[in-house]
Amino acid sequence: MTTTVQPPAMPEPIEAPLTDERIVPALIDGQSVYLPCPAWCSIDHVRDNQKFLEDVWHSGPFSDLEVPRRDNTPGLMAYARIGMDPFSRDERMRRPFIFVEDGNSSEGSYMDAEHAETFADNLVAFAEKIRSMGRALKAVTA
Repeated sequence: MTTTVQPPAMPEPIEAPLTDERIVPALIDGQSVYLPCPAWCSIDHVRDNQKFLEDVWHSGPFSDLEVPRRDNTPGLMAYARIGMDPFSRDERMRRPFIFVEDGNSSEGSYMDAEHAETFADNLVAFAEKIRSMGRALKAVTA
């Protein structure tokens, strides 16, 4: 019997410009308010129910990098998302950014567009090295 691990479905690309926004309902300490929300944000701000307005943040859909394992159960290696913290004291956090982390720690990497390009190039190079290792492994184990 052969078991094939299917790669996870890739999230839909973000279609709307990052500047498009809408007015959405939100709960702040149980009180209904309406606030601007980027069109790419996938957070339900009513369900999120923050204690203070300055705790509201925005997140796009997550893109997961899963690693197949010998027992055919994929493991999360990292995820990435577009985010924005509109009430942050850090001006850079009030603009959209890409956030990448391993899912196991509170530490992650915040990236601007230039960083994302460099990171993507690094991932492509890494993927080619993994592919090369796989070919070498096949030659030895065939």
